[in-house]
Amino acid sequence: MVVAGTGSTEETPTASPSSPSPRRSGGLSDAQLTSGFLLLAITTFATSTAMQTVQAIQPNFMRDVLGMDGAQNGYMIAIRELPGFLLIFVAAILLRLGLARASALSLIIMGVGYSLMSLTDSFGQLILPTLIASVGFHSWLQLQPALGLSIAPRGNEGSVLGRLNSIGSLGSFFGLGGVLLLLLGIEHFRGDLTAYQEPFLRGLFIAVGVAAVIGAIAIARFPVSASDIAAARVAPKIVWRQEYKLYYALSFLDGSRQQIYFAFAPFVLVEEFKVNARSITTLLIISAVINWRTGSFVGRMVDVHGEKRILTIAYILHFIVFLGFAFSTNVWMLYFFYLGYLWLFLFYVGTTTYLRKIAHREDIPASLAMGVSLAHLTAIVVPIIGAALWSRLGYQFPFLFGTVFCLASLYLTQKIDVSRQRVAGYS
Repeated sequence: MVVAGTGSTEETPTASPSSPSPRRSGGLSDAQLTSGFLLLAITTFATSTAMQTVQAIQPNFMRDVLGMDGAQNGYMIAIRELPGFLLIFVAAILLRLGLARASALSLIIMGVGYSLMSLTDSFGQLILPTLIASVGFHSWLQLQPALGLSIAPRGNEGSVLGRLNSIGSLGSFFGLGGVLLLLLGIEHFRGDLTAYQEPFLRGLFIAVGVAAVIGAIAIARFPVSASDIAAARVAPKIVWRQEYKLYYALSFLDGSRQQIYFAFAPFVLVEEFKVNARSITTLLIISAVINWRTGSFVGRMVDVHGEKRILTIAYILHFIVFLGFAFSTNVWMLYFFYLGYLWLFLFYVGTTTYLRKIAHREDIPASLAMGVSLAHLTAIVVPIIGAALWSRLGYQFPFLFGTVFCLASLYLTQKIDVSRQRVAGYS
């Protein structure tokens, strides 16, 4: 079944069937493909820098400046994740603009939300900026891979997305490294980080908002072929196809597993092993460097060995990581498993390229939005179950619960068969 909306786009074609040096990616010329990748790379770098900077400074800001406690933080996470669940409806509106304009608008919305956070003084005041930023952030989550796939030659989808992942990790490194240097500088020159950090943290929220807008300006110039513009006019804005059910299921399980990790993995390090914020930031910087250097490699492996093999390896490693968090008693081993899980995010390329190889080209943006929504379907339920297991049985049990999602993903991955699962009239 396909639930579709209709809409129009006013984007000016940047290519036509008569453009020189046509390629397999929607009729764009070699020069346009190169330009498209460069613009997408700039945007990916800018947005990754912005998002990782926010992730690094927000805990300090909420605790030390706004005076929020752990319960309020949990509520804010639930509020932040709500737009992810509703993304299919947000995407149905944004995709009427076409990929490039939808991306630019999403990043402007994200930048506005982040900038408004600098003006907040309480939990209540933070809610609206959080929702605004989350709408933009979650929209970008599905638009970025859609843009990458639109310029990727057949058979090289993984390589293109892998290179973008590397560039995004490099942006994360710059954002996290900048935050760490700033906090160390405040502590060194002022002597008391908590007492003097507030104006710097507020300034960083404005800076990341500007970075998001820079990304929006770059991606607004992304080349769009005449065929893609024609397809956008008739493409379904909400997609639910029986043929894509395996992609939907893997997205749902990936999201459920991620909720376990995001809710409990950092908390294990902080609560059970007394790891401080500086050490957590250092781990994130190390992870960004590892992912920067290996993102392209993982993408190429997907192209060479196929989604089934690579995702099988990924889910086996996920299972091992979750067991590691459950049973490790050495903090250095937990550091290893923490970095391992962050590295395994690179393997989600395989899920995206699998969709590209079975779906109609015009279905991809809306299908990616459906995947993000399904990934957030358990954003509240799974952490609540995990919290109950933690409080009654111990911190190990949320991760044992998470292994169920790993095993289910591993089982479903064995059903991947691209040649048999392509939709009729595959384009």
